Amino acid sequence: MQVTYIDRVERAPDVWEFFWSSAPGLEYVPGQYAHFRLSTQPLERARAFSLTSHPQDPDVRFITRLPQPASTYKTSLFALQPGDTAELDEPMGDCILPRNPTVPLVFVAQGIALASYLAMLAECRSRSLAHEITLLWARRSEVNRLENLIPGEITLLNRIDVQYPERLSVARILDHVQPASMLYLSGSQQFVESLGAQLEAAGIPRIRIIYDYYDGYTSL
Repeated sequence: MQVTYIDRVERAPDVWEFFWSSAPGLEYVPGQYAHFRLSTQPLERARAFSLTSHPQDPDVRFITRLPQPASTYKTSLFALQPGDTAELDEPMGDCILPRNPTVPLVFVAQGIALASYLAMLAECRSRSLAHEITLLWARRSEVNRLENLIPGEITLLNRIDVQYPERLSVARILDHVQPASMLYLSGSQQFVESLGAQLEAAGIPRIRIIYDYYDGYTSL
């Protein structure tokens, strides 16, 4: 399906949120991602982005960093003009809320991978879901401004900030894990796989861990 580029807003140094018109019939679950293929670069492979928008929002959004040097895709993405289009594949992904609204949740994010949780947090707020949520956010100071994207007034949200050079340890995560908790890990592949392996070694069943890593990033 086709979406039309509207605008972008800088949310933190070199971190931008892109706004697109929503396509008729577009359906997705909060927390899913989608592949975007730019019409200005039809031969470039599509790239996946976690959707920061909520399905009930009038637009479709994602955030991304502009690294230097930028890839061909990122160069084209940041050269878009309002009215340019992209082909959006059907959203997918398992980084979504459990059906049981009382399951405690532990969200672990590295840097801009906070994006994986924004729509789910908006869903919890809009429906007043009963999930107890712990958000452990490991980041560098330059992405502090992204906290403005976290929906406010979520009564059961406990946010814990881990700012570089402090590192997020598995022991600290385990301090907030309840017997029925679901754990979500989002960040670079190395960050996610390392924490996941340590959590499994500590006795957390694999079925209770959701992995959502950002391909191509060594740091977020």
